[in-house]
Amino acid sequence: MSLAELIVGPGWPVTYNADGLATVHNCDFTADPKFAEAYRLGSETMTAFAGVDIRWRTYVCCWAAQQAKVLGGDFVECGVNTGAFSRAVMHYIDFHEMADRRFYLLDTYDGIPDEQITAEERDRGIGDYTRFYPDCYTQVRQTFASYANARIVRGRVPETLDQIDSQRISYVSMDMNIAAPELAAGDFLWPRMIAGATIVLDDYGWRPHIAQKHAWDQFAAVRGLKVLALPTGQGLLIKP
Repeated sequence: MSLAELIVGPGWPVTYNADGLATVHNCDFTADPKFAEAYRLGSETMTAFAGVDIRWRTYVCCWAAQQAKVLGGDFVECGVNTGAFSRAVMHYIDFHEMADRRFYLLDTYDGIPDEQITAEERDRGIGDYTRFYPDCYTQVRQTFASYANARIVRGRVPETLDQIDSQRISYVSMDMNIAAPELAAGDFLWPRMIAGATIVLDDYGWRPHIAQKHAWDQFAAVRGLKVLALPTGQGLLIKP
């Protein structure tokens, strides 16, 4: 067997091909009944993105949330939209049994604030994203109505950050599509994050979002850290 065959396999089948990621590697998490149900619940919330396969990105969030469950502390998602990631995460980690923990869900719930989009981001088409984000606030309230410890916070970041009153945060999901509010949230949340806490950066590796990548790389560098780039297009930053 040649070296190439050892690396890519002698005709190994593609195991996953969606959302910009194709691989022959093991992805048996997709067959895990708990994850499958979590993903179903999350994907059912999606409207404009219905039918888009984001299982691997969702699994990364579920993995990070499982680590957070063990660590203790609260959960924060900035950029919720209809709640696909957070709904999947809550099922995956049995959040309904975690009465002493809170899950903060921050979003405008009607798209990206136009005034926060930079000229560079607008040139990359981010300004056109709003058509994918209709008002979903009522839907989100219904989705999370059974979770008494979910905190739905509507409004623009950074103005709404002071509604997060937790001093022990172990999970952060960041998906606001533009750099300015994400970095403001990062600066606010980082001192409140406990050792081992994770920030999942949903847009980190996607080409239109290079401004976010550069901003988060700088955020990490001033703290002596590096963001782990994932083949899903996400980035992962873990607080020491």
